[in-house]
Amino acid sequence: MNFSIKQLRAFLILSEADSFTQAARRFNLSQPAFSTLIASLEEEIGYRLFDRDTRRVSLNADGIHFLDLARKIVQSHDDAIGEIKTRAASNHSDITLAALPSLAVEWLPEILVKYSKAAPQSKVKLIDTQWDRCLKSLLDGQADMALTAGQPSLSTFNSILLFSDKFFLLCHRDHPLAQQSSVSLSQLGDYPFIGFSVGTSIRQYTDKLCENLAMNLDYHLEVRQLTTMMGLIAANYGISITTGLTLFQFNHKDIVILPFDDLALERAIYLVTQKGRQLAPRVASFAEFITCQAHMFATGRRSTCAGFKPQA
Repeated sequence: MNFSIKQLRAFLILSEADSFTQAARRFNLSQPAFSTLIASLEEEIGYRLFDRDTRRVSLNADGIHFLDLARKIVQSHDDAIGEIKTRAASNHSDITLAALPSLAVEWLPEILVKYSKAAPQSKVKLIDTQWDRCLKSLLDGQADMALTAGQPSLSTFNSILLFSDKFFLLCHRDHPLAQQSSVSLSQLGDYPFIGFSVGTSIRQYTDKLCENLAMNLDYHLEVRQLTTMMGLIAANYGISITTGLTLFQFNHKDIVILPFDDLALERAIYLVTQKGRQLAPRVASFAEFITCQAHMFATGRRSTCAGFKPQA
């Protein structure tokens, strides 16, 4: 069966009209062409839909049954077309960025503010989620690019190293370690430790640090949110490790932040796109802007990105 949306629309108009002439006028077709359209629909579905005489036309029993089906088909078609148009419009005007929450709380908002001023016609949507979901959003086509920790598979993704993020110790001001100017990782095993949840990028690096030194941490609790971690450290529930980009979250009178004196491993931050996918000009422009801003951040410069030209 191969009837068209045009035939169904003609049928719906005729079902509300008194004559072919009236319906044809509303459909913007000649009366013979409109009649042919209805006849071809009836031939396609295999039964007549209208009772006709020389003065008027009306739905028969089969036509009444078919009416609801035709409405559903046309409505479904219109909804699908609307969704396609909305997505197409979004693809031409919006940029979707997936990012780790630890990046989205301070450094990234500054980038978004600067970009909105440099390219006010562009709209950036943000997906803040775990590193694996950032990459999945690229594969699913939900995001144009991602900011994540660690370099993903080179066979699947393109990645640009933006900068490296150092690790710091968090402890209560009354904690024994708080009196030191710096700490070593080996000292942490003697105290209750609050870890970030498995699956978070900070936890990945924490586990790797311990693995490299063949040591174990005394996990008393695992949390996902930075604010939860801040409250626990401030209450002297334990100690923890976090990255430089999240330190502002721990600006509390009862929390001491200490650098490590023996920690060579840093968390590498990458800008990631899917390999083989051609970036739209506006997406490539935004990626260039992020890369430039990241370089300025890593080198401590405060100048603007010279020569940057946002793309529509």
